[in-house]
Amino acid sequence: MNITTASVEPGAAQRPARSAQRGMVIYLVVAFGFTWAILGLGILAARGVITLPLSTTGLVTLATLGPMIAALSATAFEAGRAGVRTLLAQVVRWRVRPIWYGLALGVPAMIMLSAFVLWRVLGGPALPAPPIQSWLSLPVLVMALVIPALFEEIGWRGYALPRLQSRTNALAASLMLGLIHACWHVPLWFIPGLGFDSLPFPLYALLVIGLSILFTWLYNSTGGSLLIVGLFHAAINAYPAPWGAALQTLPESARGTNIQIAVAVTAAVFAICVVLLTHPRTLTRQRETG
Repeated sequence: MNITTASVEPGAAQRPARSAQRGMVIYLVVAFGFTWAILGLGILAARGVITLPLSTTGLVTLATLGPMIAALSATAFEAGRAGVRTLLAQVVRWRVRPIWYGLALGVPAMIMLSAFVLWRVLGGPALPAPPIQSWLSLPVLVMALVIPALFEEIGWRGYALPRLQSRTNALAASLMLGLIHACWHVPLWFIPGLGFDSLPFPLYALLVIGLSILFTWLYNSTGGSLLIVGLFHAAINAYPAPWGAALQTLPESARGTNIQIAVAVTAAVFAICVVLLTHPRTLTRQRETG
């Protein structure tokens, strides 16, 4: 038998790596390009340069589609329809231990409660109790935010995180992705009324990087369940609503220290706890997931 290597083209083994690198470039260009272009229209509208048929909320919601569109585009480039199906299959990966559902919804509650206590320690004023209706509507708000959260997480955790983890450990990948994710939000600082212009960007970056570590912990521990990650993302966005409404009832001069400082510090502390209790290579405690 004449055994040759003629069937193996030189450099063929390097093609998947090159394809993944190009795919990551495609992802970042499309994610930032789409979102920043949409938010750029919002910036122009806020300055009276143009008029748009969408409200600011609608525009921001549309802009959050950037990571999903980018992930689908980059995955199609890398692996075609089969790759896209594999990516989207993570959205319906619901067969995980029930504790992860509890953690996805419970950890954001613990972060917000701890942040509120810290804020009071830092001199935050006593707030009027949020109306009971705001608490009763909270589950509805979480469910309403799950879909946009899932769309966004298809990109950040579904596509980008696994590729960063293939190059480095989970902790380093989380730090890098958190910084990228924070920078993706930059145009929001230039649209009045969203509340970002009163928040220093380094503080916001600390918040997003801390949450990025928690996202990775949930994602890796559940075998890549975007459903669990989406629930966590939605809860993080929804839970501040009752206390935010109560805070708005006070005059701005009486609101004390920016509560976002306490939220960012608390998220960072929770992230540090996860790092200390897990292996930095995976940010999980067990080899088995799910």
